[in-house]
Amino acid sequence: MAINKKDRELYKKYSPKLAETLKLPNNEKFIDDYFSKIMIGSEIESLNDDSFEDWLENRLKPNLIFLNEKDYLEMAIEALETTGNIAKTNFGSAQQRDEMALWINKITGYLGELAFKKKLIKDFNLDCKLPHSASTAEENMPSDIPLIKYVNEESFREPNLKISIKQTKWSGVWLDLGTQHEKSDIYVQVKVNTGANLFMSYLNRLGFFKDIFLKKGVDEKIITEKKKDIISATIKKFENHSLFAYVAGFTKIEDTTFNHEGEKKTGTKWKIYHIKKAEGLLTQKILDDIKSENDVDKINIVPIEKFSTYPRYIVSISKLNYKKEDWEKIINQL
Repeated sequence: MAINKKDRELYKKYSPKLAETLKLPNNEKFIDDYFSKIMIGSEIESLNDDSFEDWLENRLKPNLIFLNEKDYLEMAIEALETTGNIAKTNFGSAQQRDEMALWINKITGYLGELAFKKKLIKDFNLDCKLPHSASTAEENMPSDIPLIKYVNEESFREPNLKISIKQTKWSGVWLDLGTQHEKSDIYVQVKVNTGANLFMSYLNRLGFFKDIFLKKGVDEKIITEKKKDIISATIKKFENHSLFAYVAGFTKIEDTTFNHEGEKKTGTKWKIYHIKKAEGLLTQKILDDIKSENDVDKINIVPIEKFSTYPRYIVSISKLNYKKEDWEKIINQL
């Protein structure tokens, strides 16, 4: 979604502080890829000094987890161990992905789970086992947090609630459960910033390109040593990536009724209803009813336009529970 000039100027006022918090360069691309997403997701309703500081200090910072190179290596190894066990039929022939793509995707998902584990330890002294620990590499367990214990306890135990952790990119503004909304008790959204080409940067960090891949090219006289150095220099350094995860919040489903907020916009030749916030089980019939009730030509789910299939349970990020007291209620039930 394009940012209009007035909004861009307003975002520029607050973007330096957010960029500093996320350890990212503050520039036009940052406004497009990062700052604008918190506004699209309605995490801040009306942007001003007070609302921005409240969001930054009371929502983002307490739920922001920075990850390091060892974390990435650990999750990459665990993802590699489980990749071969994935039932590829889950993706269907039209969406079939090769094992390398699956591996990279799983690394990101595992980083989200690790970030949540770190939050539990940091805020509640609660440790947990993840279902893909390198010693077991178990998949398809009933919960993404199968075992827990307080740090002063000796033994792990099964929690009383099933927790599902859903990972999205920073740009994700919807917790999309598809038809899996009855599988768990608690659904957590974690936004992982792996950045573009992080996997390539990590391989480069390990010397794969310079010492193995490109060196082979030199040995075989395909490229020169100078060309090898030029190509190596184009790959972003791993340490220049900001690897973090934002535990955006959670939802506990008690009612599947679909509730939404939006607005109708009319042009000379079109009428569109924009759904900006919502929570519940969305069906095609509900979409058709909203379209009819508002006398529009089209429904737009901001910012993705539409989901691929229905029914599906969705929650906008602005409707997630995220405060420490919200988390404490859940922790006390575990």
